[in-house]
Amino acid sequence: MNRIIAILFILQLFCINSFAQQIPNNSFETWSGGEPINWKTTNTILGINFNTVAKDLADPQQGIASAKLTAVSKTIFLIGTYKIPGVITLGKLNADLLKQTYSLTGGTPFTGRPLKLSGYFKYQPVNNDTCIFGMGLFKWNNGKQDTLGFAAMDTMGTFNSWTHFEIPVHYIALGDPDTLNIVILNSNPLGVVDHTGTNLWVDNLSLEYGTVGIEGVTFNKKLSIYAEPNARQLILESSFDKMEILDISLFNMSGIEIKQWKRAMLHSTERLDVNTLSPGTYVIRITSGNSLIDTRKITIMN
Repeated sequence: MNRIIAILFILQLFCINSFAQQIPNNSFETWSGGEPINWKTTNTILGINFNTVAKDLADPQQGIASAKLTAVSKTIFLIGTYKIPGVITLGKLNADLLKQTYSLTGGTPFTGRPLKLSGYFKYQPVNNDTCIFGMGLFKWNNGKQDTLGFAAMDTMGTFNSWTHFEIPVHYIALGDPDTLNIVILNSNPLGVVDHTGTNLWVDNLSLEYGTVGIEGVTFNKKLSIYAEPNARQLILESSFDKMEILDISLFNMSGIEIKQWKRAMLHSTERLDVNTLSPGTYVIRITSGNSLIDTRKITIMN
């Protein structure tokens, strides 16, 4: 029996370690069909080709390529002239050319709670243009997406060399998200000023976490596990149908149990102090009786 439990524990570790909570294709190295893989762009709208986003090999901040976003103006015979900003997003871009309006839906699967969105950019605006960086963390709830956290920044001025940026994530709700979306616009789509020719280069995006990082997929949707930003505390938030007596164990990567807690939880929040642990990687396992509630990888960074 103990051997079976050990094998299951190893398999759970494998599944957890295979889950990466970072931005897909974050340095824009891989492209297909004129778009960076995992990203959507304004290159083609309603079958019309605008060529607003391109793979740039001339001066990447990291690797072999960066994404170059260009604001364009295009006249379509018998229809009119349209000004289109360069846009990249992890979600689905919905555009109405006649009304010159844009909206975003969806995103990429994600369960982390990062503290910052960071990366590098160069910017050459036309007519005092503005570039915009935005990020949202969402959770599906009865067919709609609730916003748990967001990050946003707009920038004016010329930046001819690679410039680092950091945008803090503001959380407005507890719990783990299930969807991440990032959107970057190289030009302000509002107003009547012509910004045709504005260029923005983006490279090496990343998500930054606090002193404790958590990775894994929640097995029981009625228990959320996340880290207190900039503090060595784990937070458990429950919405069980009945009182559950939870046995919580923390293991090092050799499988040795180094901490243990017992908590009675129904609709409640509990904090677990891990302040005495050395930086490194651990695994938390939560059971109730003979039932496995959750298993996660915990990384203490400093």
